[in-house]
Amino acid sequence: MRVNGLRQLHWATLCLLGVCLQISAVCAGQSPSSAPAAETSVAPTKIAGTVVSAITGTPLAQVRVSMTDVRKPANTRWMVTNENGGFEFGQVPPGKYSLEGARRGYLTAAYEQHEQFSTAIVTGPEFDTTKLVLRLTPMASIEGRVIDEPGDAVRQAQVTLYRENHGSGITRTTPINNDLTDDLGTFEFAALAPGKYYVAVSAKPWYAVHPVVLSGDGTNSSTPSVERSLDVAYSTTYSGGATEADAATPIDVKGGDHTEVEIHIAAMPSLHIFFRVPDDETSMDLPRQC
Repeated sequence: MRVNGLRQLHWATLCLLGVCLQISAVCAGQSPSSAPAAETSVAPTKIAGTVVSAITGTPLAQVRVSMTDVRKPANTRWMVTNENGGFEFGQVPPGKYSLEGARRGYLTAAYEQHEQFSTAIVTGPEFDTTKLVLRLTPMASIEGRVIDEPGDAVRQAQVTLYRENHGSGITRTTPINNDLTDDLGTFEFAALAPGKYYVAVSAKPWYAVHPVVLSGDGTNSSTPSVERSLDVAYSTTYSGGATEADAATPIDVKGGDHTEVEIHIAAMPSLHIFFRVPDDETSMDLPRQC
């Protein structure tokens, strides 16, 4: 009887233990096969490549390459390319970045830049951003000389440089720079991007004399007699020798070009125009000379 009682007590204890285990599993809300999933994180990638000349394809050393987070512009990193033109930014979080290169003698440019547009670099495990090619275009220049009919240098001539712009889908020709000729009649425009340019020259003959002078009452004042050949002026003259803007010859400039031009200007008889401008103080029309 005692043995049977011990067996019954052992069996009851095992049953109670099994019920407790089942209750613990239900309260935990999981089964032996339902382990929690491990958290995953995206590993940082890198942006790397080579900077080359857009004209020759030659790798460029000593280029300052900057990488900027498009969404957070304050996050910018930079480095200088090695002797093989290589660069590398490690530990780059997934995102979108702009890449830009700058070097003396070359135009600063972004990755795959065309006029004002460029391509952003998207990083992540599904993108290969380790073989990028950043192309820089060497600067160009236009040098020239302004001479008169006998072939003498024209000093202190005002030279204006115009460029044909195709931004926003509209073709426009706008002035971008000015220069004055030196004692040799020469001028220069440096650090130019490839494109189509025009040059316009405005000057005054050093020997010109304009004898017509108006006095306050609108009559000619007495002036010394001068030869008509000295009462001359230069017309604004454009590249190619044209005196009309529509007939100007374009100057096509490619990356690295050093273009030389010579502009001939000729004197012609001056044209005098007189008009009257009201004077607010006296309410009288006074003659003016132009």
